[in-house]
Amino acid sequence: MHCRVWFLGLAALLLAACSQFPQEREARYMEFGKRLLEKKDYVRAGIEFRNAKRIAPGDAEPYYQLGLAYLGAGDRGSAAGCFRKATELDPKHRAAQLQLAKLLAGTGDEPAIREAQKRAEAVAAASPHNVDALNTLALTELQLGKPEEATAHLEQALTLLPGSFASSALLMRARLAKGDVQGAAKALMECYRKSPQSAEVALVMGRFYLVTRRPHEAEEQFRRAIRIDSGYGAAWLDLGITLFHAGRHDEAGQVFKQVAALPGKMYKPAYAIFLLETGQPAAATVELERLAKGAPDDRAARTRLVKVYALTGRRADAEKLLAAAIAKNPRDADALLQRSELSLDAQKYQDAQNDLNLVLRYHPDSPEPHIVLARLDGAMGRALQERQELGEALRLDPGLLAARLELARLLIASKGDRAALEILRQAPGPQQRDPALIVETNRALLHLGRLGEARQGVAEGLRMTRTPDLQIEDAWLKVSEKNYNGARAELGSVLRKRPDDIRALRALVQVFSLQKQPEAALKTVRSYAAQHPHSAPVQEFLGELLMADGRPSEARAAFTAAKAADPNFLAAGLALARLDASEGKPEAAYRTVLALLVAHPDDAELWLHMGWIENLRENYPQAVAWFRKVVVADPANVAALNNLAYLLAQSGRLAEALKYAQQVKQLAPDNPGVDDTIGWIMYRQGLYKEAVRYLEDAAHGAADPVIRYHLGMAYLKTGDKRGEITLRAALKQAPLLPEARMAERLLAAEGVSSHE
Repeated sequence: MHCRVWFLGLAALLLAACSQFPQEREARYMEFGKRLLEKKDYVRAGIEFRNAKRIAPGDAEPYYQLGLAYLGAGDRGSAAGCFRKATELDPKHRAAQLQLAKLLAGTGDEPAIREAQKRAEAVAAASPHNVDALNTLALTELQLGKPEEATAHLEQALTLLPGSFASSALLMRARLAKGDVQGAAKALMECYRKSPQSAEVALVMGRFYLVTRRPHEAEEQFRRAIRIDSGYGAAWLDLGITLFHAGRHDEAGQVFKQVAALPGKMYKPAYAIFLLETGQPAAATVELERLAKGAPDDRAARTRLVKVYALTGRRADAEKLLAAAIAKNPRDADALLQRSELSLDAQKYQDAQNDLNLVLRYHPDSPEPHIVLARLDGAMGRALQERQELGEALRLDPGLLAARLELARLLIASKGDRAALEILRQAPGPQQRDPALIVETNRALLHLGRLGEARQGVAEGLRMTRTPDLQIEDAWLKVSEKNYNGARAELGSVLRKRPDDIRALRALVQVFSLQKQPEAALKTVRSYAAQHPHSAPVQEFLGELLMADGRPSEARAAFTAAKAADPNFLAAGLALARLDASEGKPEAAYRTVLALLVAHPDDAELWLHMGWIENLRENYPQAVAWFRKVVVADPANVAALNNLAYLLAQSGRLAEALKYAQQVKQLAPDNPGVDDTIGWIMYRQGLYKEAVRYLEDAAHGAADPVIRYHLGMAYLKTGDKRGEITLRAALKQAPLLPEARMAERLLAAEGVSSHE
């Protein structure tokens, strides 16, 4: 009896022990993980926390701690996922709510920032004395462009915790956002007084000095932060960027080497990026190859290497790397997306489409493939689809600034200025202060004639940074105010910083033209070109200006100087070829472009020029072959399609010619050359009345004698007396064209003399 009781008692004890064992194991894993987290051993800490959540999948704490481990390792995406899961399991887990809010606030995506604001508000309401909640709430308000509300919450936080660095640093940002530089400086000095040996305070002071354009003082603070904490990556990075922008590239290079050696994936490519920015692609490639080899499963490292391979012409290496990745994992969306971009660059449009379809099948909510699809549509001349794809990318991710800017540019180019302005003003709050977005907004306003708003936008942009785009816009606003001297001074400032910026040089010429001073414009460009004899773009621009002024021999000298400055500058070679052709030297033009083709065999612009020159040489079958080659590579090339249609019509292949001409009409409905081609095809088909309708549209406002010949011949065929008058005028204007012989034969057949 006693034995039985003893046995049952032992069983109960064993069952109790077993029922407590999982909780003990979870606690042990959590304890070990937290110790490793304190030592910044994020990888091993993560293993412990994953073990803990496997044992207790319904407990929020392991997910929160794992999120901290991911955050320490620089994996913000995985960290956000863990914090979100923790808040789902326990909505009252305030620390997880705040960590998730901070990550959401840093995305730049307005919906995410608004979600962050709601989470921070909820924590602050439940815990009014939680300084971290007030700081996080203020951060979201700053991101949403509400500095007054942010200031109120930060002052409340500082009342609760005087001297808080986080609150003071944010207060400085809030006051800067309101334009209160003195107030910002006061908040910053209070931080320094409370924590003079804080590396974070030194970093924030450095950034403040950068914003207020005091780079030397900023550098001192970044170096002070590093002296306090030699492993402080943010300070190293800011120091490198400051030195780089000061033109001290040797010193910056040494700093970026230090940055790349720091722990954390986000710092690894810093030195390679520096090498690329300083024109050292070969050295950058070696560095990126080293990084990719050291982390074979790091897709970001592979992506960077593929990009630099493509940039440096090592397409085969890029394709090989991507093919290996896709063979290993056919659903690797990053590799498929990059391969589609390579195919697009090589004008292999169907291959690009196929890869993009796969990416969308595996990741239907991914915005990136829609951006590449937009590029594909643009390359194939599908303007409407291009805009639709960019719109879809923005719907999936409103924070894609590059897609938003490109969509706005397309709308502005197609006279959709109001739609562009609406798209730009829908950008998330933080992006509204981005200089690139301000530039495009100003451009739309200028096109709409809303000069007062544009002036405000330019002034706001220039307060932040003096980019060439903003300065050129400022110059045009000065022109609208008749302040021509101010406009020229602004453009001169751009050219001093960027001597090859032809936009500024062209704008300078236009300012002189508006003042009816063409000679002064030419004199200014001559002088500028003499000061920059080794700038191929400047010499080529001078040549184009001299050509327009009717000085071909001087233009030839300028084009030759451009080619000498940079033998690979295609624009100079093509300008010389066009000059030869205009002087009746098609053989010389042919030799020039043929030499360029040897160096650039895959350049579609050179193929187009070869077709044009072969047409001048009356080698029509070869001209057709070149134009066909361009159309295969670029189905939306209006010039190639139109020339192809015209030559096919000349050779009697009228049905095929009309097919191409109608394609061009869809792409360029207002192009007089297109109307001329369609009219000429109809003329050749004997449809003279229909031909007249198109040719009259083509001739309206066009001075091309070829169009006049075609219209005159169509008039004659319909019995219209204007035919004789039109043809005589064309013969007087351009008697050497091949169309002149056709016109003379037709006049003779109609019994009309070709001479008055």
